[in-house]
Amino acid sequence: MSTKKLFVLLVALLLKAASGRAQTAKPPTPDDYQQVSVPVPRAVSLLSDVAGVLLTRDPDGKGKVQALLDRRKERSEKRDQSLKLSIPKNGLTRTLGLVE
Repeated sequence: MSTKKLFVLLVALLLKAASGRAQTAKPPTPDDYQQVSVPVPRAVSLLSDVAGVLLTRDPDGKGKVQALLDRRKERSEKRDQSLKLSIPKNGLTRTLGLVE
């Protein structure tokens, strides 16, 4: 019985140590990512704007519908139908030629 307890305690200790080490990892810095602008069709930019407005809080208090209309009006005036993506700078993305 004591051997089972010892084994369970050892496994629990290892899991606890591994989870603690994961929490102390350094957060990514802005230098670890590169902003890339990708031109997309209007339908894709519309879906992106709708998702962005629906999934964010409304700090201005003007309503999500008005925020969506403002965002679409701004895109129409600029004629800019592109999305900005953050791509991590790592070995894989450098090999694929996505980042410098």
